[in-house]
Amino acid sequence: MSQNVSHTAVGRADDALRRWTVGRIAALAIGTLLVLLALIMLGAAGTALWADRTQRDGGFVTSERHDFATSGSALTSRATELGTAGVGWLYGPGLLGKVRIRVTPQSAGSKLFVGIARSADVDRYLAGVDRTVISEFFDEKVERVDGGKARAVPARRHFWVASATGAGPQTVLWEPRDGSWTVVVMNADARPVLDVDADLGARFAALPWIALGVLIAGAVFAAGGGILIAGAVRARTVELSRSEER
Repeated sequence: MSQNVSHTAVGRADDALRRWTVGRIAALAIGTLLVLLALIMLGAAGTALWADRTQRDGGFVTSERHDFATSGSALTSRATELGTAGVGWLYGPGLLGKVRIRVTPQSAGSKLFVGIARSADVDRYLAGVDRTVISEFFDEKVERVDGGKARAVPARRHFWVASATGAGPQTVLWEPRDGSWTVVVMNADARPVLDVDADLGARFAALPWIALGVLIAGAVFAAGGGILIAGAVRARTVELSRSEER
């Protein structure tokens, strides 16, 4: 008799385990997703606050220095789109604030040219010129473009919106505007072979406020996800207890 009762209780418990309602499954799934999203947001907010507090140099949030070299006549960035639709707002001029580019030649005393111009103007100037394109600045990834020597000294061109030239380290400050832009680094006399290190900086005046907003949103998502998960698990525990009592 007792064995039959035991089997009956186990059977009811097994049935209860299988009776996950659609609502509870949905609550558990949504809660888990919210918690994962919250972890990502909290991590991003923490990184942004760390950068704002520890990576500023003269008011600029600044990258580490990266080394680049070319046997060609120029180092250029990929065309950078500012103020575009979608996620382009992350690179909007209003968010970036003033931008700083610092370039130092590996050979002391070398005369450099550093300039920023609309990508279409740079493409025309460097058409057919042997150069290296920096495809990923932070990972130091580059792409070689074969060609010949530059036909004109860069400083003599008038399409640069910001530039610096001279011996030793060069710094360019620029107020970003919407459009497609390219950074160019060359020897001042346009001769081939370059070896430099560079860092990028931006004011990012709104960075701490953005980080705070993401931090608050992450905390809200974590709390909401925790409540959904706890509710689903608690309801399941109560159901199992009632099933075993019967």
